Amino acid sequence: MNTRKTSIECFNKIKQEGLLSKRRLQVYESIFNYAPCTASEVFNDKNLKTNQSGRFTELRDLGVIYEKGERLCRITGRNVIEWDLTDRLPVNFKNKNKTKKQRINDAINSFRMLYKNKDNSTTEDWKIVADLIKII
Repeated sequence: MNTRKTSIECFNKIKQEGLLSKRRLQVYESIFNYAPCTASEVFNDKNLKTNQSGRFTELRDLGVIYEKGERLCRITGRNVIEWDLTDRLPVNFKNKNKTKKQRINDAINSFRMLYKNKDNSTTEDWKIVADLIKII
């Protein structure tokens, strides 16, 4: 496992502050232990049923994991999505309690940070900013 230091710090903060629900945290911990990994590898590790696959989409939408690519799964032998950790804390894009002005400010600030770190930005960073702009 070649987990980046920033991902480890993020994992510890998420766990300490209880930033994910119980089931999401279980899936996130398995991804942390085996990253990069497939959903079936996580299910096999935690003895979870496949109806928990929605947790991957939720974790992706929260910005804590991303689709790294595709590969053959060691469990199913099929070509499937490979998941990996980001170095971000969960972000809830669908927070309806924020005013439009607050959502605009969030998007502008995220865009500023993206520009500031443009040499190190990833496609996922751009997707997060795009999502913030979409909810305005």
